[in-house]
Amino acid sequence: MDDTSADVSVGLGFSRAQQQLKSLASSPLASTSDEYQKQVQSVAKQLRQCIAQTQQLSLFSINETTDDYSTSELKLILAPAYLGDVLQKTTLPDERVSVLEQALENYQKFQTTCQDLGIIKHGHVQNAKHVQNAKLVDAGQTRMHKIERFKQQRAMEQETKELEERLMGDDDDLEEVEREFAIKLILLKVHQVQDDMHLVERELEMARQMADMKRSRNEHDDRVPSSEWRLDSHSYNVDLQTGQHARPLFNERGQPTRPFVLTNSRQTIKDQVFRPGWALPTMSVDEYLQQEQERGNIISGGGKEPEPKAEIDDNDYDALDAEVVKQREWDDFKDNNPRGAGNMGGNRG
Repeated sequence: MDDTSADVSVGLGFSRAQQQLKSLASSPLASTSDEYQKQVQSVAKQLRQCIAQTQQLSLFSINETTDDYSTSELKLILAPAYLGDVLQKTTLPDERVSVLEQALENYQKFQTTCQDLGIIKHGHVQNAKHVQNAKLVDAGQTRMHKIERFKQQRAMEQETKELEERLMGDDDDLEEVEREFAIKLILLKVHQVQDDMHLVERELEMARQMADMKRSRNEHDDRVPSSEWRLDSHSYNVDLQTGQHARPLFNERGQPTRPFVLTNSRQTIKDQVFRPGWALPTMSVDEYLQQEQERGNIISGGGKEPEPKAEIDDNDYDALDAEVVKQREWDDFKDNNPRGAGNMGGNRG
């Protein structure tokens, strides 16, 4: 195939989209932030332009194989798959169903192109989808199948990484390495797209159910007036001038026409609406002590103070000897009865 100026612009646009995807994958921004979503929309716009230009040029045909295309042209096969990945990163709750449908459509377009060019066999996609949707009775078979697919994907990622490192180095056969890298990248993407499609289909099913529930709820709200489901709808009829209810409390037969509360203090009820959930103090500490004193619960004053112990005269030898004997007897008693001896169980039988 001959390269045209349009082909060159498509290749440059796809290269820019690849660089934007790498920066998006390593971005520290939150996926729900406005700046991140702005970058997502920019990448999606660039990829859509690449896909539109590729279709306008009718670049890929079912009558040709990968040998008929250059390496730069083979890379353009990845554009729909990349667009499907980017669309899943968008956070538009109201348009989630449409976004998932577009992502699934681009994944299918990528798989169809790979089948038409002979990169994968025509029955490969159907067999993989059948295995994913099959209800295997043996849980061990399901686990072994997942482990095998994981090992294959890890091996492909390692091969792709080694080829990319060779491209960054000084390899003599850069053209062959670049072409092999492009084909390996496509095969790895085929493997990843199969798992992504399974997840998108499941999320799309749930998103459609949520959209149907929301639509039916809105239709019901539009059909039924808001006042019909209120049990006390008439109680909201208030005269704007007086602030009182427009309807009387009882009708002519004595039947109540609106809800009411039996109370003798309307302000008390209002004050009890906004208050803490615990009991608040009703008086200060000084007021409480004053009240207790009036009740006679606080003793003031007191009896006679004990007389001070008389001091012993230094010339009264008999009194001094008696005081010394008393202190010695007290010391002997403490030696014979240590502190806590009565609680040690020594006198138990």
